[in-house]
Formats: sequence, C-alpha cells, structure tokens
Amino acid sequence: MSDPINHDPLPVLEVPVLIAGGGPVGLSLATELARRGIESAVIETRESETEHPKATLVGARTMELFRRWGIADAVEDAAIPPDHPYFIVFATELAKHELHRFRSASRVEMRGGAGSHRFPEVEWSPYGKTQIGQQALEPILRAHLAGYQAARTLYGWTLTGFTQDESGVDAVVEHRSGARQRVRARVLVGCDGGRSLVRKALGVRFVGRGPMRDNVSFLFRCPDFIDVHGRGLANLYFTLHPDSFGVFTAIDGSELWNYQYYFLDPEKSTRDLDVRDVLAKAVGKPFDFELLKVTHWKHFQSVANRWRVGNVFLAGDAAHLFVPTGGLGMNTGIGDAWDLAWKLEGHLNGWAGEHLLDSYEAERKPIAIRNGLLSAMNSDRLDIVMAETDRAVLAPGPEGEAARTELRAKAEWVSRQFNSAGLHLGYRYSRSPICVPDGTPEPPDDPTRVIQSSWPGCRAPHAWDGDGVSTLDRLGNGFTLVVAPDADEAPAEPLLSAARAAGLPVTSERLRTHTAAARYERRYVLVRPDGHVAWRGDTAPERPDEVVDVIRGARRSPLPGTPAPDRDPVGSTV
Repeated sequence: MSDPINHDPLPVLEVPVLIAGGGPVGLSLATELARRGIESAVIETRESETEHPKATLVGARTMELFRRWGIADAVEDAAIPPDHPYFIVFATELAKHELHRFRSASRVEMRGGAGSHRFPEVEWSPYGKTQIGQQALEPILRAHLAGYQAARTLYGWTLTGFTQDESGVDAVVEHRSGARQRVRARVLVGCDGGRSLVRKALGVRFVGRGPMRDNVSFLFRCPDFIDVHGRGLANLYFTLHPDSFGVFTAIDGSELWNYQYYFLDPEKSTRDLDVRDVLAKAVGKPFDFELLKVTHWKHFQSVANRWRVGNVFLAGDAAHLFVPTGGLGMNTGIGDAWDLAWKLEGHLNGWAGEHLLDSYEAERKPIAIRNGLLSAMNSDRLDIVMAETDRAVLAPGPEGEAARTELRAKAEWVSRQFNSAGLHLGYRYSRSPICVPDGTPEPPDDPTRVIQSSWPGCRAPHAWDGDGVSTLDRLGNGFTLVVAPDADEAPAEPLLSAARAAGLPVTSERLRTHTAAARYERRYVLVRPDGHVAWRGDTAPERPDEVVDVIRGARRSPLPGTPAPDRDPVGSTV
C-alpha cells in the first residue's frame, strides 16, 4: 500500500470504524454498529442512491434483521404488492408458449399462515421472498441510518489510500470537488464492491471459478408490459428463445422492468446490440418501451482468500462475488455485516477475547463458499437447458409441441432451485471457534428446506410465541439466554453472572408457549447478538466461565468429538 498520508497537513476525522462503500452492506454495517453505540463513518462515492435496481431480492434472513431495526414494513411497502404470490414463469417467447410456472407464498400468506400445507416456508420465518430493487431499498436504508447520531455518512467522497499500524488505520478520502481529508480509525471495513480498492491494496486475491460468462442488462420503462405479454404479474420471467435467452425481472410490479440477456457463446459480442430486436424476440413481438440503462456484467463465482488483514476487513462484494441465480449476493453481504458488527462492538468495548475478530472469517468465509457454489450450480443448470434448446421449440404444429414438451420438463427441473429457503435461513457456523459444541449430530443443510434447530451455530429458531410475536422478537441486542416456559431460572444464573463479569451484554428471556419451547429443543439456549446459537443445555454448564470465554473469543472452542478425557471441557453437568 502506498502512503499518501504523512506528508499532507490535512484535516483529521477520528472515528472508531471507517466503512468504505455505502451500498446495502456498508449501510447495514453502519446501522448495526450505531444500534450498539459504536461510531462509524461511511465513505460513498455516490451522492444519490443507485438508479439501477442491481440486487432485487431481499431474503427472509435479511428481512428478519430489518424487523429488528423496525424497517421491515417500510421495505415491504416499497416492494412488489404483498398479496401477490411469488411467481416465476418459464416460456419460449413470453407472449406465446408458457412452459412452466413456479409459485411461492405471497407475503400475506406468510403472515397469516394460510396455505401452510402447500408452503412449508410459512413455518420457518415471518418472511419469505421480498422482491424490491436496490434503487428502492437504498433510500430506506439511508434514511434509517440518518436517524443515528453514531453514524456519519460522507456521500460524494472516495477512499484513495490507507496505511495501518498496530493500533489502527490512517486513510485519505477525497471529495468529488477535490477536497481531501485524513481519517484515523481503529478499524477499516472494505464494503466497496467487486473492484474493491481495499482488497487490492491489501494484496488479497479472489479464488474460485472467477468470471463465468458475459451478460447484458436492459433496464426499461413500459407501463403496459403486463398487457403486452399477457402472462400477468410475475416476479421473474425466463425466456428460452434460442436467439434471446434471459430473464425479465419485475422491478416495481407496474412500469419498471429489467431484462438480463445471457450469452452462452464466448465468441459472440455483447456490444452493439439491437435492444429492440433482443426484447422483441424474448417477448415474441415488438413493443414500445423507454430504455433507461444498459449494463454489461459477468457471472462470477469468487471468494477472497483472506477476509482480515490486521485492522482491515472485507465484506459483501469486496469479499465474494456470486452468480445472481438464488438472490444470495446482497443477502450474504448483509449477513457479513450482521456477523462483524457485534464482534467489532466487543473488540472496541473491551470484552472480546483475542480470537473474536478472527472468528469473522472463520464463520463467514465458509458461508460465502457454500452460497457461491450453489448459486453457480443453479446457473449451470440453466445454462445446460439453454444450450440444449433447439429452434424447434418455436415451430408450430406437432414438431414444436414435442420440442416444447421436452423443454417443459427441463424447465420444471431448473425451477427447483427457487425452493431456496434453506439457502437463506439454513446456514450455520458448523465449525465456529466461538460456539460451544454439544456433541450432537449437525442437522441437515438442505437448500430447499429449513431444519430449524438450536444446534450450536444455527440460526435461533422461529416460532410464533404469542399473538404476532415471533421467538426472534424475544432476542435482545446483546446475548440472550432463552429459557423454556417450565424451566427454573436459578440454574442459569451462574452463566449469566459469568457473562456479566466478563462485560458481555446479556439478558434472559422466557418463552411463552410449548410450541416455541419445542423448537428450541433445550431448556436453556444462549443466543448471540446476531441471532445464532452459542450454547445450549438442559442443565447449567459445569464451568460457566469457560463457556463465556469461548463465546467471546478468549478461549478456543473444542471441535465436536474432541473432549478432554472423562469430561466435556465446557459442557453441561449430567
């Protein structure tokens, strides 16, 4: 890293955490820190919100976070209408031959539990898929963050360089007007995208498949698009025309739409395209529209080989790039922010052990690899179908019908990837150094369904624990000891006392219903600030101070199957 700092008498801003990048991940990190009383400064080149929708799916886990912040309703109000079932349509040409239609629960069905026999996801979370473009989400995140005094936002500024020492980071930022300023921070987090200056300056490289293929996105306005194709409102419309493979995305459900045009032939140029011809072939007929933006981009499956270098961390696209099939990119990045924020709180407030910040990479990097590989596999399935699609699917008569029947079966096969609740809710930190294993088998990790469990490292289970109250609503901003309805709280007091003595923010919360208690599987479940289980037991831990030392990163957690002779090092009494 070059040192642009020490020779310029620049004004100095001192802040505990400097965040490079003010997209959804950087804004989420700043918000979580602010909620914990940790000051930060967000550096973002753009002064206004993005005009391009970019990410268009907020997953259930991210919506659970937004519920904690109190902005879930605002996000839903700006999303596709709540009574609209989540439809994904496959067609040859959109206005001609529909092949298959995949349906998920609407947000109304998710709330009321209606149709749970058909949609098991209503049992797993208060939320399902929420479709909202990033251009509509960012204003909500910016406005919410503006309500915190602990968060400083520097829009129109760019990070130009930084150095670090044992105690922190020196950075220089520059305004679009040419003004420059020095920032001194304890920690720098690069949330500055796939071309991250922070990652490059650290010398951190991406590993994985890398760029997979070229794509072009056409953002357009067409108020009567639904009438043009006659398929009704759907969230995604995949077209399998041999000359125009791609997918239409409903951005606002009325007049804004995006078409991702997929290129299977690496020799085919993505430049100088006839946009009207591309869209006419995808729909099956010409139509009028206003082209708003053309974006050239690539499919990637890449993960940074290091997520922490000294006092500098990577998150979001700076740490991982995904294929968009699965809607995991932004959501995984926000998960990074959620994990990192409470660990930075512990570090800056003095209760973290020496290993807590290292656990960020240990926990989040495997999730990025998991989600990236599964997203790439989803893309590969679609690519296989597109590569095998013959022009006969466009033909009239028996020849065309036979070809479409074969293609319909393939579309049904591809559509299984959209049963993705397990991807968004089922991830767990299975070999985390800061979760206390109890020796029980790990629940299945199934991309299509959620096996709710309090197994250490899993997301704490959701169940309705009263009228409109989720068990997730019982969890506090710090650590929460969740106690079964009929359990005596006295045995848990030594664990709470040990946590308080170590400086951890901790509370206890009793469940109200036996249904909720059954989901939590043990009488006592200690949940971390990010909503993942740190420890569980039916009795108090034999050595509560050792449990606390593990979960705050002051003591290495034993892996399952490696207890000390004759006893579990940090287990429960038996």
